[in-house]
Amino acid sequence: MKSVSLTTMVTSALALAGIATADTSSPAGGPCALRNQYECGDEPGYNNDMDFIFYCSSENIITNVQPCDCSECCEIRPNSGTC
Repeated sequence: MKSVSLTTMVTSALALAGIATADTSSPAGGPCALRNQYECGDEPGYNNDMDFIFYCSSENIITNVQPCDCSECCEIRPNSGTC
């Protein structure tokens, strides 16, 4: 009985460790601050920790994510953004 419990605990711990080290998925669908505007972002674990540009919808939801290939290079311009 104890070996089953130990096996279950080890399996659960390994599964959680795998989840913790997995890359972060796209920020699309997440919350944002500046309604109806483009914003720059950097999400640890997403896009190799490089910048990305996104549009913040009227519902304050991240849409139209464009990954950059650089860090601290994102710039917002009127009606757009650039890396």
